[in-house]
Amino acid sequence: MSNRFDYVAYDEEATKQQAIFKELFKEVSVYVDCLEKGRAKELALISLEESYMWIGKAIRDEQIARNKETELNEARS
Repeated sequence: MSNRFDYVAYDEEATKQQAIFKELFKEVSVYVDCLEKGRAKELALISLEESYMWIGKAIRDEQIARNKETELNEARS
C-alpha cells in the first residue's frame, strides 16, 4: 500500500524551509488583503492557501527522498 497519505513530521531542515515559505506567503497575503473586497481577492487568497499547501507536500516529498526512509508519525501534536 502506498504511503502517500501518511503523516510525516518535518525534520529540522524541512521545518526551516517551511518557515521561510510561510513568511513569504504571509507577506504576499498582506498585499492581497489591501485589495478591494470581491471575488478576485477571495480567489487570490484561496490560491495562496492552495499553493502553500502544495509547497508543504513538496517539502515532505523532498524530506522523504533526502532521508530515504521517514518514520511515520501517527500522533500529531
